Amino acid sequence: MKTKVVAYIFVFVQFSMLALILATGPWLSPSPVGLLVELAGLLVGVVAIMQMQVGNFNVAPLPKQGGRLVTSGIYAVIRHPMYLAQLMAMLPLVTEYYSPFRLSAWIILLINLIFKQLFEEKQLINQYPDYEIYKQKSWRMIPFIF
Repeated sequence: MKTKVVAYIFVFVQFSMLALILATGPWLSPSPVGLLVELAGLLVGVVAIMQMQVGNFNVAPLPKQGGRLVTSGIYAVIRHPMYLAQLMAMLPLVTEYYSPFRLSAWIILLINLIFKQLFEEKQLINQYPDYEIYKQKSWRMIPFIF
């Protein structure tokens, strides 16, 4: 029970920060570079969802019962591409329509997603014995950095 509560707190914070960023400014970057980063984030997210397959993932950081571990495609390189996609898509909106409030929301989103990843990976290790090996062969979110 405690695990589910913690998992949904992560989800609540995540979606609250996304909503705050989207509600306090335009949804499209005015600069070509910003728009490319935003679109790249959306593309990473769509690819990640397609490769994970809609019925195989959960919005909460809890593995689905009967789900399968996906380690191919974008997941061969990045373990959490959907989180990276959110950060990429929101970053140009925060930097190009800057306010301390929006930056704070993005930083809270970043910190929340890092802790959500750590929490989720504990759950994945418990459900999938091969997850430890997969962790050694992939990056958490940013290749060659993190």
